Amino acid sequence: MIDLQRIAALIPGQWERVIATVLLLAAGFVVSQLWARYLGRGDVPAERRRLQLVWARNIIWSVVLFAIASVWASTIAGFALSLAAVAGAMLIVSKELLLCVLGYLYLTFVRPFKIGDVIEIGPVHGRVIDIDMLATTLAEHGDTGLPTGKTAALPNALLLTLPLKNTSSTGDFVLHFLRIPVPVALAGDLARIEAAATEAAVAATKEWQAQAEAHLRQIADESFIELPSGRIRVFWDFADPERLLLCVRLACPEKMRLQVGQDIFKATWQALAAHGPVQRPDPS
Repeated sequence: MIDLQRIAALIPGQWERVIATVLLLAAGFVVSQLWARYLGRGDVPAERRRLQLVWARNIIWSVVLFAIASVWASTIAGFALSLAAVAGAMLIVSKELLLCVLGYLYLTFVRPFKIGDVIEIGPVHGRVIDIDMLATTLAEHGDTGLPTGKTAALPNALLLTLPLKNTSSTGDFVLHFLRIPVPVALAGDLARIEAAATEAAVAATKEWQAQAEAHLRQIADESFIELPSGRIRVFWDFADPERLLLCVRLACPEKMRLQVGQDIFKATWQALAAHGPVQRPDPS
């Protein structure tokens, strides 16, 4: 009697619903058993008998669960309202925290980058050194591509809102775009400047050029995407009216991008200086 009183104290005013729930569950069990026995006595094929048994059982228990939900409707509605209010308050208070967790899930399943990759997200550029549930930490790189000695911790929520660039997505060899500014005053001898840059790029990349081209072809075949061949290409960017940009596209090891760029820049202008001053356009 003492135990019954304690149980009654836990669910005051709900005994009628508890009894109705027990009776509904018992009725569902009894009807399911009776239907199974009825099917067992007939001459129905086993496959069809199993189909009818599953079909009838699903209907019976769907009706039972609907009846139980109707009995407890008011209680369930009150609980759901309270739960929704609590969930809404937590969402408002911890929106940024939730976005960081969602960003981590995105990173886990999509895997746009991994530890060691060099990425750009928003204004930050650097190598990934740590990833946790709330933030991604980068060793920051400056405009020259060299590490600055600083680290940047980016909330994972930024992965859902800002564009992300992974400059290490092609593995051992990456495509590097070198831009060499050329004053407009020297536009009279563009062919000579272009030839010097091409020769410098060939000399700087001859050790791995064939290997890089084969690597990029393999990546393209495995990923079913079209990648540039990796061959050296030189072209001009004349969007800025005050200067020209000589653009050199080449393939090189990811960690040697800065060194290769410096070598090509110096070799280009040294070759031009060795052959005399670059011709200036005739003002007339």
